Amino acid sequence: MKTAVLMASYNGEKFITEQLDSIRKQSRKPDFVIIRDDCSSDNTVELIEKYISQYELDGWTITRNKTNVGWRANFRQLLLDSIALDAEIIFFSDQDDVWKEDKNAQQLNVMERHPDIEVLSGDLEFIKLDEKATIPNLYVFPDKEEILSKYPIHKNYQGGFRQGMTLAIRKSLIIDVMQYWKEEYKPTHDMVFQGIASLLGTGYNLNEVVATQKRHSSNASGKPIVSLNDSKEVHVQDLYEKRVGYHDIAYHVLEKRNSQLVKEQKDYLDWAKRRYEAAKTNHFWNVLKIIILDRKYYIHYTGQLRDLYFAFKKSNKV
Repeated sequence: MKTAVLMASYNGEKFITEQLDSIRKQSRKPDFVIIRDDCSSDNTVELIEKYISQYELDGWTITRNKTNVGWRANFRQLLLDSIALDAEIIFFSDQDDVWKEDKNAQQLNVMERHPDIEVLSGDLEFIKLDEKATIPNLYVFPDKEEILSKYPIHKNYQGGFRQGMTLAIRKSLIIDVMQYWKEEYKPTHDMVFQGIASLLGTGYNLNEVVATQKRHSSNASGKPIVSLNDSKEVHVQDLYEKRVGYHDIAYHVLEKRNSQLVKEQKDYLDWAKRRYEAAKTNHFWNVLKIIILDRKYYIHYTGQLRDLYFAFKKSNKV
């Protein structure tokens, strides 16, 4: 079973070598390591090129984007790149984490024994590198003492069960997802695959520590997607790019797979569209109507408060 590792890099010269080492030293080595750099201003690209040359790593490539596209779009392109590879299992990697030497071997052994599993995450430990670093609260599986835990169904766009750098994904699911992932959609890639796998019943967690994540103040994860200091335009854009985007992808994948949850996911997609359109109109009463009539679709009251807050906020448009 051939495998590939996808890594998005950006100004990572301080930490990336340790992660490159942990990938290279895997007991079950990947056939491909595909790295995309998003216009780093430091020596990240040169460091990676030298590393590949130094260890004569076949199947390892580094590509520099022509323009800075942001980490979400960068990883979307990596997913598209992976489709052309002769690899069945795709691993996600961050640039500043460290894998256990048997991480890939453990996950591959599980996926070889369980062909129905399409997304397999794993437990991880955290190291704080500065005082401002935050430690995320991980989902606690009720059967965490077992070797494997099945993802519960997540009908809404919400945080994943484990960090993306622990994921192993069958390329067959990536192909289905990328068929509907439009360029303007910018959901978080690991949330997309964990969420859709939970809906399909094909997502599981390996209850073994497979990696160490370094937490520092510049981590992309752990930060709010939209803050109260953002403009109304940022709020509206987020509702489309992430919420509508995710539910549109999920609905079409479930429809293609003939899932029993397709009708319910269509309801969530329609709600995400109504929520976006109401926010875009810039009329308070339109937003309030969605908050009241569609309250069952919100995960938490904070989502309703967010919509209410931005409904009162003035638009920057002239």
